[in-house]
Amino acid sequence: MKSRFIIALFFLSLSVLSAPWVGKAGEGGEFGGVTRLGLYDAFVMALAGHESVGMARESMTQSEFDIDKAYSYVLPTLDLESTYTRYSEEKGSEMFLLQPEDSTRFEARLTQPLYSGGRAKSGIRQARKRLAGSRSGLEEARENVIMDTARAYYGALKAAREVEIKEASLKRARERLRVSEARFRVGSATRAQVLRDEAEAAGAEAELTRAAALLRDGEDEIRRLTGVTGPMEIFRPETNEGGIDMGVNELIGLSLRHRKDYMRKLIDEEVAAEGINYVKGHFRPSLKLEGVYTYREQTPSTPFLLNDVAYAGLTIEFPIFEGGLRRAELGEARSKLREAELARLALRRDIELQVRRSYNKMGSAASVMDSYEKQLSFSEENYSMVFKQYTHGLADTMDVIDAGTTLVEAQTGLMGATYDYELALIEVKKSAGILLDEVSKVLALKKPTEAELK
Repeated sequence: MKSRFIIALFFLSLSVLSAPWVGKAGEGGEFGGVTRLGLYDAFVMALAGHESVGMARESMTQSEFDIDKAYSYVLPTLDLESTYTRYSEEKGSEMFLLQPEDSTRFEARLTQPLYSGGRAKSGIRQARKRLAGSRSGLEEARENVIMDTARAYYGALKAAREVEIKEASLKRARERLRVSEARFRVGSATRAQVLRDEAEAAGAEAELTRAAALLRDGEDEIRRLTGVTGPMEIFRPETNEGGIDMGVNELIGLSLRHRKDYMRKLIDEEVAAEGINYVKGHFRPSLKLEGVYTYREQTPSTPFLLNDVAYAGLTIEFPIFEGGLRRAELGEARSKLREAELARLALRRDIELQVRRSYNKMGSAASVMDSYEKQLSFSEENYSMVFKQYTHGLADTMDVIDAGTTLVEAQTGLMGATYDYELALIEVKKSAGILLDEVSKVLALKKPTEAELK
């Protein structure tokens, strides 16, 4: 499979590397106001600016704050309160003053939770698990952006190569028209043959226009993902550094250990299980310690005014009956755990299907490449021979048109199969959960050292 891919890739590279939109691998950047993108250049720009990565990063930040919130339930709290009261009038008897003109009160209350039935610790464990899930979510978002960028990138490369093929087809159609007009002038061809060649040339021009429009759409999609705003040139990506030398069953096992979305489902299941422990804490007693200091002033002072009061208290609460609320919450928590288990099982089956499909697609593309390579070789030779015969009047218009159509189909098919194979290879790595790690390693190797920067 690898040998067929290398042969086809070499054949395509001869024509691809001569295109005006192609540059040397590894020379991405901005040159003369034109942004030149290789595959990994596009990855870097998309990862740096895509909104989904930023949203996933903010979600992780929120999860970090959730841990702080969870710890707040086990740490002491200090509340300060000050009150000023103005009464309408003094009230009292000849011996005692019952109500002063005004009063001021200041209170400091320190509360330390001692035991909450396990809810506080359970909340901390849930917050930590959610943070781990958010980290996996960030990695998943980055991997999805890489995959979307790869699809858009190969789509743009296909469109660019399609333009080249259609340009060559139009050139051949115009050459056929020139020959048929020359033959018509000397009487060896009919006017109908000239009209047919004119129609074919017009059709080839229309096909080129459609291909150019698809190329503009592909470039716009690349701009959306990477944030490039000015002129842009796309060059042929580097050859994939690593192939796939594992069977489909090995890839499935690898995916269940490395897929970020599957890790998140595992974490969701753990959070749901911890949610049951949290709800059970409501059935247990809670204990807290309070220390209070109060200072009061009155004008004028009442006889029994205590300016300074300080006390400590130990409060225990034991739930007896709450109208069935806790039992309903416990049933809901258990249902959420079952739901999380089913979601993980469904994703596991979907992952297995995704791996098999991408693996089969890669193998199919490799096989198709071999067939199209043979077809291209035969169709090139056939068109050259038929066109020479047509030039000398030994073949008619339909023969050379059919030969040209077969050549275009072979060129398009081989180009599509080659890019489909490379994209399928990336999709296999994505479905196995190893794409992000591999891209990160490649980007780390491509990062310039301080000596190179100097």
